[in-house]
Amino acid sequence: METINPHIPKTVNAGEPVTAQAWNVIVNAIVSLTNYLGTTEGSSLKVKLTNTGLAASLARLTATRPDGITFEGVASVVPDGPFVFSGLKPGPYVIRAEAPGFDPATTNVTAPVAADVTLTLTARGAFMPLVFGATLPAALQQLQNAGIGVSRVLDVTGQDVPPANPSAEFANSLVLVQVPEPGTPVAPEGKAQLVVAASLRVEPTIEVPSFVGLTVVEAQKALEALGLTLGNVVTKQKSS
Repeated sequence: METINPHIPKTVNAGEPVTAQAWNVIVNAIVSLTNYLGTTEGSSLKVKLTNTGLAASLARLTATRPDGITFEGVASVVPDGPFVFSGLKPGPYVIRAEAPGFDPATTNVTAPVAADVTLTLTARGAFMPLVFGATLPAALQQLQNAGIGVSRVLDVTGQDVPPANPSAEFANSLVLVQVPEPGTPVAPEGKAQLVVAASLRVEPTIEVPSFVGLTVVEAQKALEALGLTLGNVVTKQKSS
């Protein structure tokens, strides 16, 4: 490592010319200081995560020296850009990257490093897909394909729907709420929950014939034949 040579200050009085020797002392001091700073403060270290689709805001990168001092990496404003460590002194560092849903990754580097350092995080579980707006059977199939179990399904009225075997009446029910949100990492033991639209139930209808001209008794018998019951009867007097 560069060292700064002891500097012997030389002063001059006002109006006296600066000698070549004094000027060389000044120049050599500046060169020595520049070399010292260049060897004690490394150039910025850049670390790039190779995982696609991982938001930089979710990741955390650190660089730790052998003495335990840790520096935080700054995420790039450019999408998928590298994390930057500025002003690291030359020497060995352990670079560590971590993010929710991933196992941490580490690598050893010695600063300064000219090329970008790359790290790849290994997913620890699945990530919640977007199932909002899908039919319940399609959403359940999508979650099964992702390896995510479903702990509970409710319709908007609060009725429980069996996740393993929903009845046919919910075949066209759309997912209105999903927990967790899309893109959220789900641990292997984690479960999803869904809220779906209530099923539409078609009530049987009976076409009621015209009873005009029938007596009340005749109309009552005709209704009973159809499985209906006669309700209130309102009698109106014919105006003369």
